[in-house]
Amino acid sequence: GVRGPGQLPGPAAATLGQMMRSVALPLTAAFLLAGCGLIPTPSVDIQDSVQELPDSSALGGKVVYLDQDALKDNRVPSVLQQVTVRGDATYLSTSGGTLAKVEMFVRPDLTSLPGTCREYPASLVAPRMFVCDADGEKAQSIGTLNLTRGQGVAFTLGGAALDTAAKAGRGYFGLRFTEGRSMSFDTLKLTNMKASARL
Repeated sequence: GVRGPGQLPGPAAATLGQMMRSVALPLTAAFLLAGCGLIPTPSVDIQDSVQELPDSSALGGKVVYLDQDALKDNRVPSVLQQVTVRGDATYLSTSGGTLAKVEMFVRPDLTSLPGTCREYPASLVAPRMFVCDADGEKAQSIGTLNLTRGQGVAFTLGGAALDTAAKAGRGYFGLRFTEGRSMSFDTLKLTNMKASARL
């Protein structure tokens, strides 16, 4: 007859068992597929970043890291790979800057830079920055921004260096000014950024 409290009725228990099996199967399939890098994960919003730019005329061909953590603890779990950051880049200049293309780099910190880099303290016309020879930074390259002054232009960044930075939850962007010129006090705004990855 009467069931005591805490006992599940028979049909519900069966349903619970079926539910567990129906959940377990897709999860098992997910882990089996994970090795193939097939499963996109939900994207994570990243805070907007405003990079203060130096006058690029004296930086021909060098990579400039700005002392600003663009990822700010937006950490990606270490099991994930192929991290991609998408967003909009807006170049702003009030003094006739013509910057049109920037190659992007990233490092998880600026404390262990190679000897091919030199630190420049902040000044009245430029933020604190680390200027590095481009040849030594190839492994840190993550993509290119095409810029139109005053307009947001969509971008996609990715690569092994971005995976490393995203897993550390820290990312200092480096810029190599490859087309046009930035002027002191120009800014590069990175907005609507989302990071996604694959299992």
